[in-house]
Amino acid sequence: MLRVIFLKKKYYIFDLDGTLCDSMGLWRSETAHIDNFRDPGLMEPAYAKMRGHYRSEVRLKPGVKEYLEKARADGVKMCIATGTRRDTAEPFLERTGIMEFMEFFIDCHEVGRFKENPDIYLRAAERLGADISECAVFEDAEYSARTAKRAGFCVVGIIDEVTSTEGDVRKFADIAVSDWRELDGLSPIVRN
Repeated sequence: MLRVIFLKKKYYIFDLDGTLCDSMGLWRSETAHIDNFRDPGLMEPAYAKMRGHYRSEVRLKPGVKEYLEKARADGVKMCIATGTRRDTAEPFLERTGIMEFMEFFIDCHEVGRFKENPDIYLRAAERLGADISECAVFEDAEYSARTAKRAGFCVVGIIDEVTSTEGDVRKFADIAVSDWRELDGLSPIVRN
C-alpha cells in the first residue's frame, strides 16, 4: 500500500537521471569502462550513445507526469538541475514534453561545478527567485542529497534501484520514496 506524503514548498528543483527518469542503468552500461567521468574526451562517446537512448528508450518514472501536473496546478515553480548535459538530454526532454512544466533546465557543465558542490542548487534557487527555505530538491544520489542538505535545502530522496547500489539517499533526505505516486499535493513535510 502506498503512503501519501504532502509537501509544503513553493519551488521544486529536480535532478533528471534516476530521479525523473529511468536512465541510470543505461548510463552505467555506457560508462562502465571510464575511470574519469570528469574528462570530456573520455565521456564524449558515452554522451553520443546516451543521446540515442534518450531519443527512444529512456522513460519517465511511473507517476512523474501526474505529479508534475498536480504541482503546476498548485502553482509550484519547477526546474531541472542535472549533471547531464543539455545537448545530451534534449531528445528526451522534447519527446516527453517534460519542459512544459519547467521554468528552465540547468546542468553542471553550464555551472562549471559538479554536485559535490552546491552551486547548481544555489543557482537554480536564484533563477527561480526563491529562498533556499522555500525549495525542495529531488535527488536519487546520496552524494547529491548530502550536498543539497548541507546547503540548507529540503531534500526529497527518490530511491532508484541502480543509484542505491552506490549509496543510500535516505541518509540525507527529509523524506524518501521509491515510487512517485507516494507523493502528492504541494511541495516537504515538516517533521517534529
